[in-house]
Amino acid sequence: MNQKISEFFVERKTAYLKAKIKPSLSTEEETQILADAEDRFCLSTWLPDAAKRASQLSMVSHPSKFSHPSAKTSSVIAKSNHVNDGYLRSGNIEYELDVFGNAAAMDVFKFLSLKLEDDKSIFSHLEEDSSIIKLVFTIPTASYESLKNDFLSIKKIDTSCKTDHLIKQVYFPVNDDYHLLSVLTPSGLLTLLKTRVDNIRFSDETKTAKEYRRKNEYHALGYDDLFDLTVTGFGGTQPQNVSVLNSQNAGRAYLLSSTPPKLKHRDIRLPNQDFFKNSLRPSQFKDSFQTLHSLMIVPVNNVHLRNGISNTLKYIIDQVLQRAFKIRSSTIGWSNAEHYQFLPLAQRIWLDDEHISKRQNEDEWINQINRNFARWILQAYEFTCKDSHIKLSDHELHEIRNYVDEALANDQEFFR
Repeated sequence: MNQKISEFFVERKTAYLKAKIKPSLSTEEETQILADAEDRFCLSTWLPDAAKRASQLSMVSHPSKFSHPSAKTSSVIAKSNHVNDGYLRSGNIEYELDVFGNAAAMDVFKFLSLKLEDDKSIFSHLEEDSSIIKLVFTIPTASYESLKNDFLSIKKIDTSCKTDHLIKQVYFPVNDDYHLLSVLTPSGLLTLLKTRVDNIRFSDETKTAKEYRRKNEYHALGYDDLFDLTVTGFGGTQPQNVSVLNSQNAGRAYLLSSTPPKLKHRDIRLPNQDFFKNSLRPSQFKDSFQTLHSLMIVPVNNVHLRNGISNTLKYIIDQVLQRAFKIRSSTIGWSNAEHYQFLPLAQRIWLDDEHISKRQNEDEWINQINRNFARWILQAYEFTCKDSHIKLSDHELHEIRNYVDEALANDQEFFR
């Protein structure tokens, strides 16, 4: 007999005797119980009984009792095709099937899950009708065929379509109609998730790395961790009444955090078509343009007034450059994304360090930025001070371009 099968019967017999033998029993009674245990847990006796009890179990991929312990639905085994669509769903992940039914018959499935010498389960051997399992199941009390058919009934195909009012349901739109769907739990997927999370958090490697951290010592690999996990329970104190996998997990499953991400506030918007239209708002410079306007309407012309206008324009230009600096500090290559495909090349060179070589070795982009920069100042001034009905001429535009030229020439670190 296979060693694991022998260990299984020893374990079952030990549990049976622990429950039956009491200090108050006489020697004769205790001897009788020991003899009964030997007979009950030998292969020729236990196997036919277990085969009959297998009909009390059903193998499923989506047990209904996760929704409610009293729910009764069809035994669903989902068969979904693998599709590389990026979704975590049945079909895209391989995981073991679950079993639910009479809790008193769960030992049958545990037996069927035992691995033989080739590391395949007894159930797999029965499905393959292997010579190994035929040898193991050759007993005087039952034929191999009857044992096989009874055990394989655990995975019988259920062609019914039965749901239950205790199952969570949702109306799902299909064309101009709705389908009422019963939402079931992929218990194998829950188990695989729990296994992977536990491996991340509690593996020997993680424990070692955490010990290094506790001692404030260097560890070459470190460790990963998951935060904001929620542990949910199924089945209360009787998790085996829900399913086998639920019982193996002590009724616990993990819920990953699904709260919205905390977005970092950005002071500047990345331009997708034009920096001067997308990333600058005239209202942000309202005070500066009003100061400029108050100086320009003064009916005198002296050095102090000209210096005031000059300093105000330089301040506006400097504020615009500061916003360009913030965009420049974004991820290198951000302008290569499809969302920014309509941003002019000159502005990509200016604002994205991906193009730093062109910025250093070419000049045409500077001329385009100069023209757009000066035109934006003119337009923003007229928009901010539109109640004054003042329109600046080409002469003013030429003067503003001189200030922009001067600012660009003086800022060698930014532009060269």
